[in-house]
Amino acid sequence: MENIMVLGIGNQLMMDDGIGIYLARELDKRSCASNISYLVGESDIDYCLEQMAGATFVIILDAVFSGKKPGDLSIYPLADLHEHDTLHISPHNLHLFQALYQQKDQIKGFLIGVEPHEIKFHIGLSQPLTQKWDLVLEAVKETIEEIIAKEEGDA
Repeated sequence: MENIMVLGIGNQLMMDDGIGIYLARELDKRSCASNISYLVGESDIDYCLEQMAGATFVIILDAVFSGKKPGDLSIYPLADLHEHDTLHISPHNLHLFQALYQQKDQIKGFLIGVEPHEIKFHIGLSQPLTQKWDLVLEAVKETIEEIIAKEEGDA
């Protein structure tokens, strides 16, 4: 598979809402794969959509409310996000996820959500996510590798 984009979204001014950004930056530093580009989209949804236009496969990293423990992951195929009626899983859903659903035939991929502990005005992650940072980072890295391997196997 070529032209894979990992997109970190969120707002670093809102504590755990910035987890997708922090993950994308750190994974970019550690990446050796030439077919994966890492992008920080923050909360600029139009910029994110513009950047995704050339990607064949997108993995979005974001804080996602799924009722799990802080730091736990949830994985959603982008094409299935419409099944979450009001899409209350993420604060960035309205524009971005609706646009992705409308482009589901062109843009394939997954949302990897990290359960936040707290989202409020403050720079930096909450203490529970800071304590679990290495575990969350490794879990996200492994999940990305598994998703890509599965997609390449299905191709």
